Amino acid sequence: MNKWQSWATMGTMPILTLGAVAALSMPSRASNVQVTCKTNTSTPTVIVTLVKDGIAKDYPIFNFISQYFSATDAVQSCQNAAKSLQVAYDTGSSQYLTTDKLGDQPVVCAIARRGIGCNHYSAKVLFSFKPTDNPSQALHEILGSDFKQAQRPDVRTISRTYTDTKPFWWPF
Repeated sequence: MNKWQSWATMGTMPILTLGAVAALSMPSRASNVQVTCKTNTSTPTVIVTLVKDGIAKDYPIFNFISQYFSATDAVQSCQNAAKSLQVAYDTGSSQYLTTDKLGDQPVVCAIARRGIGCNHYSAKVLFSFKPTDNPSQALHEILGSDFKQAQRPDVRTISRTYTDTKPFWWPF
């Protein structure tokens, strides 16, 4: 081994070791956020539980109210949305919730960035509304207060609205 190869090996080993230690010591997202479907009340609800410093706090994200869902559809939609959102939080793959129409079906999906719709290859459809429902208004009504935008979407709005899956006040 020549002199330069020896120095290169000696210089890169500490850098690789530090990188491995840093990667292994990063906190896991999965341990900070848990998503569940609570069906023990009359309204099935997707709950996001944040755990920080050993203290858990629940935040309702979706309330599957009877105005938009039958009892059976509410439970099924709640369970599916909770599973999909847990994967999204674990992987960091979705930053926003939005609405769209796929065919004639209004849907809510989780997306990675603004500007894409539910028909994008990376979008994950969480649940659908009835074809006659306005998806933006319906989403606003079923969202938990910690995830709602300040103002209700205007009926005349044709552009998409986006809701953060991690509000600005989250501790991480």
